[in-house]
Amino acid sequence: MKKPSKISWKKLLYILGGIFVFLLVIDYIILPLYVSGSEHQVPNVVGKQKDEAIKILEDAGLNPIVQTSRFDQKYQKDHVIFQNPSPNLTVKSSRRVYLTISGGEPQIPMPSLIGKTIRDATVTLERLGLSIGKIDSVESEFPAGIIVEQQFFQGKEISKGSAVNFKLSIGPQVGMVRVPSLFGQTLSEAEKILKNNSLRVGNKVYIFSQNYLPNTVVDQYPSINTLTKIGDSVTVTLTRTK
Repeated sequence: MKKPSKISWKKLLYILGGIFVFLLVIDYIILPLYVSGSEHQVPNVVGKQKDEAIKILEDAGLNPIVQTSRFDQKYQKDHVIFQNPSPNLTVKSSRRVYLTISGGEPQIPMPSLIGKTIRDATVTLERLGLSIGKIDSVESEFPAGIIVEQQFFQGKEISKGSAVNFKLSIGPQVGMVRVPSLFGQTLSEAEKILKNNSLRVGNKVYIFSQNYLPNTVVDQYPSINTLTKIGDSVTVTLTRTK
């Protein structure tokens, strides 16, 4: 039976020496080149416009990721307000850098304030972080002191802190009167009501009806609450049985 061949000491020394040299090459040449060539210092992009920040990070060998957006009063819309990793840290090549982008100032949906007083409107707006702006006075069918028009339509999103302009009613035009309701009144009663409001009965239109007594008002023109000139006439529709 043959005995296993023995490796000579000389050959063993050659093998060990080769391994030692290989490890030295990796430790002192390959690894330093790898490490120095794959590390980057994270640039500071906070406050930069989003597209500009992305280009800066890509040029630095990094991988920018827009992670989220939130409203911020300090930074303009579409500008970076936070980054992770932080600026000036040393990271590996292609490291992801997560960006938080400003959505601008908070947006508030405009409430409807038509028909409210300025006092009520002020309370509502202040609760939402808005305020009363310019107020113009206009003649309208609304009673005096009532908001009849607002700058932004209901539901429109506006920036928090915005001032909202209004038009405030000072009541109807001088020389105008609101038409009262005549429905269900007799002709003589309608004449008295109109006279008390500086108006008069005008044309009379008759229609057949079995549901109302004769000479009962069932329609009128102008309609109830319409503004018309003092002294104007109101056309009434009256019932008849034949």
